[in-house]
Amino acid sequence: MAEKFYATIDDIAFPHKDYVLVIPGWYPTSFDPFTGDFVQRQVIAAGLYTPQVVLYIVKDQTRKLSTTTCTINKPSENVLEVRVTYPQRKNKYVDLIYSNSNFLTLLFKYSQLIKNKLGMPILLHAYVVVRGGLGAWLLSKRWKLPFVLSEHWTIYYPHDPGFLRRRNFLFRWIVENVFKNASCFLPVTNNLSAQADKLLPSIPTTVVPNVVNTSIFYYQPTTLTNGTFRFIHISTMNYQKNIEGLLRSFKLFNKKHSDTCLYLVGPASNEVLVFANGLGLRENAIHFTGSISYEEVATWLKRSHALVLFSRFENLPCVILEALCCGVPVVSTNVGGIAEVVNETNGILINSEDEEQLCEALNKIYSNYISYNKRKIAKDASESFGYETVGQQVRNIYEELRS
Repeated sequence: MAEKFYATIDDIAFPHKDYVLVIPGWYPTSFDPFTGDFVQRQVIAAGLYTPQVVLYIVKDQTRKLSTTTCTINKPSENVLEVRVTYPQRKNKYVDLIYSNSNFLTLLFKYSQLIKNKLGMPILLHAYVVVRGGLGAWLLSKRWKLPFVLSEHWTIYYPHDPGFLRRRNFLFRWIVENVFKNASCFLPVTNNLSAQADKLLPSIPTTVVPNVVNTSIFYYQPTTLTNGTFRFIHISTMNYQKNIEGLLRSFKLFNKKHSDTCLYLVGPASNEVLVFANGLGLRENAIHFTGSISYEEVATWLKRSHALVLFSRFENLPCVILEALCCGVPVVSTNVGGIAEVVNETNGILINSEDEEQLCEALNKIYSNYISYNKRKIAKDASESFGYETVGQQVRNIYEELRS
């Protein structure tokens, strides 16, 4: 857990001079600890080998702030986090102008304060094209430094309602110029790289996957709980995740296998709860846990037999990697880059929106669960997605840029 320290940037005692300045578009905050937590893990992984200073500028979503605040945290020895939070305006049109101008003003102000205190960074690392990419691009022009862009967003996929080609001209212009000026593109999957190539200028690309904290997510033998085979779904349960289709399929499956249940982990809306209640499922067939901590996600996965996702579109969900690191087989739609990590040895891939195929996949994994080598699934995933592996990959990219 991050330790808050130092009241101002002037008080910082960060001994590393050869550091990378990180500008993320998403990052965890006190009022939203889950948005961008995967970015934070990549930063911590990179920090194992190259010191990282994060400058995250974010609008207060609680509407409680009346003035800009700055908090400074140190989640690991080589990572310093500077979070600058500015207030939100009540009028949405005023807020739109204020928010964007304030972002730029605070970006230049606090990046300069960091530079004055710690010296010039060796390079810039952006996460997410807007606002991370925009911020890094502007600073790279000012400081004559290269920047790399890591990407986790799904706006490059046509199925995403926020698809890039449906955005306004200014948004598309910013994204195109970020790509034109980035020294290297670091998508989390090859599939994302291919999608971006269809829309934007091609630049040198290296795939860097999402990171799993393998000290929390690790293999632990699972036995039937009260004779019940437990499926688990973990998500924000929005349109993208197609919860209604998942629940309909599970109902058909559960009719034949009453010794199974489905746990749904995450913030379920009232609409989802009403829909689930109206399906007439068996008592105790499904359970909603609500939002839980990162550590609790690991606990729930270790108590489960299989993870199931029925997403309409994805990039590379962290929960799939976390499940695999726990040795938990995965049933998922074959969307985004999921096929790059899920195969016949560790799960089953199905077509998006095909509820009948999902029902068949649930039955197959239930009937053949003993055939999966859970210990090997966990070992292979941990070696691919642990902090050390991903941190080394990022270090190699930095060194190549500096050579």
